[in-house]
Amino acid sequence: MKRVGLFALCGAALLALAVPAPAQDEGRGIGTAIAGPVFHLPAGVSVERQEVHISTYSVRLTYVFKSSAPQTVHFSFAMPEMPVDAAEDLAALDTDSEAAGLAADTQPANYLRLSVGVDGQPLTPGGHGRALRDGKDVTRQLLAAGVPLLSGFDGPGDPIWRHLPPEKQEKLRASGLMDEDTALWTYQADFEWDAILEPGETRVEVGYDPLANYWSDINLDSFPEMATDGSATRAYCIDAAVRRAFLSGKHQYDLYTVTHLAPPDGWRGPVRHYRLVVDKQHPTDLVAFCPPEAKKTSPTRFEWTATDYTPGDRTGVLFFWDTEAPDEQADEQADGQAGGQAGGQAGGQE
Repeated sequence: MKRVGLFALCGAALLALAVPAPAQDEGRGIGTAIAGPVFHLPAGVSVERQEVHISTYSVRLTYVFKSSAPQTVHFSFAMPEMPVDAAEDLAALDTDSEAAGLAADTQPANYLRLSVGVDGQPLTPGGHGRALRDGKDVTRQLLAAGVPLLSGFDGPGDPIWRHLPPEKQEKLRASGLMDEDTALWTYQADFEWDAILEPGETRVEVGYDPLANYWSDINLDSFPEMATDGSATRAYCIDAAVRRAFLSGKHQYDLYTVTHLAPPDGWRGPVRHYRLVVDKQHPTDLVAFCPPEAKKTSPTRFEWTATDYTPGDRTGVLFFWDTEAPDEQADEQADGQAGGQAGGQAGGQE
């Protein structure tokens, strides 16, 4: 019996866009899935083309808007909540992480490496950050006490807030914000920007690092969700080819999902020309997603196109990562250059 281990993806941050929403399959959760970006189209503006590109290291979204007159479209992008004691590489704090944590309300931490471009020119979104405890905003309470909203490490494995003066730590405990030396609040960053649409076409590109939800404790002889009528089969269009490859035992796989949701509020389509691209890391990886009609265009890439298409509620990809395959592409993928290096396997094709 070969056991599917837990894959630790270095550098993968949190799957984002719009309002964080825990989405669930029948039987096994798909984890935190976020929708967006959220925007409302004014009259006279349509989406001529949309591309959704999902890989293990990045999600890239492209919209080509067509406008009959000059227009302004407002976009919002809400990061998922993250633990305040997250590591520096996730928090994206600069060297002086205490100062960055104290300013994280007006200078939000870009812990998903969010990037925005309009017609090929980079755009810097505005935004703000909040500290939350059980859904309550505790930002002002923490800052008034001189406590950073978010912290990297101040030495080997020690977030800065663990070295606050004893009286401040005691106040945090009394307020239910700290338990022993563990912070109990989370941090939420929200970004927004305006795109100016000139008459004709305007291209808006959004990229971010996803959070893969890892499926641990899966054995080759105990994965009922993968049966022909199982919940994973229905959710990810798993077919006989992927099922045979997984159950053959020839490779050891880590399983995880990356899910992108349609915006819960705002634009939902239709799109004149729609293109979905899924990349996997290695030719020996497996990957399953819907629709099963996606075409294999390289050893590691699948694509699906449609016209006059309204995206569904979610696009979920189930990756079967070959743990024994050489990981030579990781650095390029992590830098957001997954384009020609990675690819996908849809509907069970190998």
